[in-house]
Amino acid sequence: MIQIQVVIIDDTPKIREDSLIWELEDKYGADNVEIISEPEAGLAYIKANLDKNLIVLLDIDFPVNEKNGHQLLGEIKESISQLIPIILWSGVDENKERFSDFINNGAFGFISKMATTEEAFKIIDKAESYFKTNLDNTIEDWIIQHDEDKDKPVYFTADGKSYSLNEILREVRQQTEIGKSFSTKLNNLTIDLLLRKKQKLND
Repeated sequence: MIQIQVVIIDDTPKIREDSLIWELEDKYGADNVEIISEPEAGLAYIKANLDKNLIVLLDIDFPVNEKNGHQLLGEIKESISQLIPIILWSGVDENKERFSDFINNGAFGFISKMATTEEAFKIIDKAESYFKTNLDNTIEDWIIQHDEDKDKPVYFTADGKSYSLNEILREVRQQTEIGKSFSTKLNNLTIDLLLRKKQKLND
């Protein structure tokens, strides 16, 4: 079973009293719901926990001296990782807010703070499903099943460096050049093997 951690970046004073928080803690466990009120602290937490399956609920409005949701989303996607589902969770009127850059930066969805928990979980459940087909989670599942092989080198670069599956997993999640290169080559190899009928995919 995929372990999910929900990171909520929101400075609402009584956020822990929101029914969605209770439902998230009930589903994923209280230890897997992290509430962070300061944007910079939220960014630092995400950077330090890229080895986890993070779903981020991001508020839009913060104090004028803090980064807002637009800036946070852009920084996460451009500087940290594009693999993290980021869901906007805000009380703003989505018909009046500027959403073009949220879409361009790959926001996973929008949840109004007026939405029911049922409506909210329709989007959160989609974010959870996203992990089940992600390459990094496929690697992680393989590592769990073949723990004895996780430190064996499997990827070699032109400059002579080698990477184990454990190391590759972090590179993929951080979307480094090594991680992107490995993903592309693994996909190409898989397609090549299928087309040459050397392997078959089974449901």
